[in-house]
Amino acid sequence: MKNIYKYTKYLAAAAFGLVLPLLSGCVKDLDQYPHTDTTSKDVYTSVENYESVLSGIYTSIIVNLSSISSDDRYQNYTRCLTMFQECSTDTLDDVWLSGETMTDVSFQQWNAGDPWVSAMFYHIYNIVALANEFIRNASEDAISGFSDADKAKIRSWRDEARGLRALAYYHELDFFNVASFVTENDGVGSYIPETYSRKQLFGYIESELKELGESLPSRNYGHFTKSTANALLARLYLNAEVYTGQAKWDECIAACNKVLDDGYTTLAPSYASLFNADNSKRTEEIIFALACDAEHTVAWGAGTYLACATRFDNYDDMLEEFGVSAYWNCLRVRPQIVDLFSDGDARAMFGSRNRKLYADAPDDFYEEPGDTKYKYQDREKVISKHDDVTTGWQMNKWTNLTDAGEVASDTRVNGAKTDYPMFRLADVYLMIAEAALRGGSGARESALRYVNLVRERAFGGATGDISASDLTVDFILDERGRELYSEGVRRTDLIRFGKYASGYNWNWKGGVIDGKDVDKKYCVLPIPEAELSANPGFKACNAELGY
Repeated sequence: MKNIYKYTKYLAAAAFGLVLPLLSGCVKDLDQYPHTDTTSKDVYTSVENYESVLSGIYTSIIVNLSSISSDDRYQNYTRCLTMFQECSTDTLDDVWLSGETMTDVSFQQWNAGDPWVSAMFYHIYNIVALANEFIRNASEDAISGFSDADKAKIRSWRDEARGLRALAYYHELDFFNVASFVTENDGVGSYIPETYSRKQLFGYIESELKELGESLPSRNYGHFTKSTANALLARLYLNAEVYTGQAKWDECIAACNKVLDDGYTTLAPSYASLFNADNSKRTEEIIFALACDAEHTVAWGAGTYLACATRFDNYDDMLEEFGVSAYWNCLRVRPQIVDLFSDGDARAMFGSRNRKLYADAPDDFYEEPGDTKYKYQDREKVISKHDDVTTGWQMNKWTNLTDAGEVASDTRVNGAKTDYPMFRLADVYLMIAEAALRGGSGARESALRYVNLVRERAFGGATGDISASDLTVDFILDERGRELYSEGVRRTDLIRFGKYASGYNWNWKGGVIDGKDVDKKYCVLPIPEAELSANPGFKACNAELGY
């Protein structure tokens, strides 16, 4: 399972060396693709090559791409997701302020010139461009010379590419509000694509996912499947009122039920095992994951980022306890997410212990019995110094250890082997519960049962069960925070509940230690400055938001 993206022979030569459609007239970053004499005509000649290019599309969501930026800091799609979905919320804070230009993201103070805004935008369109090129070369005319068996394979892969494109457009919808809309039917060259509004983009994604939710295979770990399409469709419907002004709670429940009908009915026994180096075995719960094997998908994003960036440099047992041989010393959890948990909840995977060499320790450190080399002290939970990693707690959720407790890879060289789950069953259960509470029909009775199933795993039994009177929409927001923190949904959740910009503050929100309300424009990212000169329509979009 861990080698599903091994066919990457043409990742550079085919996927990136093609003449890709310019997404807004003059997307300058696309000029940074490596130059190669290989063309589509040379590549799409065998079923093996089609598989290789499709693997390249999956891999490009994980790996570092010099085509997006000349700066390694911004070269991971999944890392950008973490930046905006988690580090701009009550979940995580990044101490690499100047080195990673994280100040604006952490404080919700970005503008159209922010490098992380640009990186997120161009990562999205990189996937769109790669998928379009694959789909274009997998048309019925293009594959007419293949055998029936090979045609069937390529058609299925074509649908997977459509699914990845829909996922990318979903992130464009969620982050940027509007889109330069390009499909395989558009020409290749320099032109200004049509600008799609939120409603138009919503309609397109909905249509694609409904069709793919019927045509794709049911299960294939690490691949975009029928269940992935329906899980993404459910998430689209869950946020429909934000995107279109019209709620679609019944539709959300229906899409979730299709996932359940596909056989996803049992949570993994252990919460921690969902985030270790053997999490590819959790096929009973993980619906779609990006596979990271530290061989074919070496990356500093995805599971590697979450396993290494949360490790502090004064924690000497990292290899034994977390399977990481490199500590990045940059991510800390904000106290508000820690405070969501009650005693006995196994999902509260945080660390307060601070360790320093005995010789370097201040007088107020204390020595553990029998230890003469190190001294220990509990870190303060509140991040009192935003640019100083010595305050704030560590997140211990993601590791690079196997189920047997063995180190899976050398993270200094190849990164972690921990896959990045994008959709899993617990999320589906919580979506059903929220949609039912907000007015969806036919799921009120099951809502409480699903929430308690999630909590029973967390508490190891019924001690964490809640009653019907406890089940409110605010409880669901908190429960989603407890279950899904650091998994790339927190920003979207807070926006849907009206608590992202105002009404709820966290440590260092808005650039002050106690947090403060920010302008509602930060619920949407601005179109990058480079795009404004290329597509005049985008200027009005930014101006309407207040950027």
